[in-house]
Amino acid sequence: MPHSQKIRVLLALVCTLGILYTIVHSLTVLIVLIALWSIIFYPWRLAEAFSFAIAAIFFLFQNYVCLEAGIFEFKVKDVLLMPYYEPSLWGFYFTALQRFVSGERKTLSFQAQSLIGLLVTAVAFSLFSRTPSLFFPATVFSTLVLFALFHTRLDFYYAGCSLLLGFIVELFGVSTGLWSYPAPDFLGIPYWFATMWINVGILGYRFLIPLGEWLAGKVRG
Repeated sequence: MPHSQKIRVLLALVCTLGILYTIVHSLTVLIVLIALWSIIFYPWRLAEAFSFAIAAIFFLFQNYVCLEAGIFEFKVKDVLLMPYYEPSLWGFYFTALQRFVSGERKTLSFQAQSLIGLLVTAVAFSLFSRTPSLFFPATVFSTLVLFALFHTRLDFYYAGCSLLLGFIVELFGVSTGLWSYPAPDFLGIPYWFATMWINVGILGYRFLIPLGEWLAGKVRG
């Protein structure tokens, strides 16, 4: 079963990037991607659906803060300076990470430290995004805070898998012109991409997934 989940994730990633590359209209991309993920990841658990939705909503606003600050730019700007499909991609990234790393294993319960980690990361990426000289150091600091709070084997596994996923996604995005960075450091990508995706992996494991499980439990009563 874990092996099957990993194959599903890899298939979903290849198909997702293929759809982004071949379909021009962003609303059509959104519809096709939702259909694709629904099929590949079927059956969906209620907790996964909650995590997907929360990630999409959170990054709709988090991305806008960074886009408005000018640290990166999308070629298509449909809503809040981003294409229609962009928020849903973050729901996919978190779902893919959970399926690839955790599979069907029981997830962690929600912890207070998770909220602290989220707040530190959100402040680093929001408050310092308008100060280029401080932005990368601030994101390094937030990453170190997360590792100080969370440093089990699975924390590092999530961080590593997320970093690899992020490198693939970022390299694809800038090479195809879907988005760009005004001050890249290598291959069209800034150094802070690494801290961002590491934070995504750890917070996905420690905050988003447990929150989805908690909400699903509340709904089931």
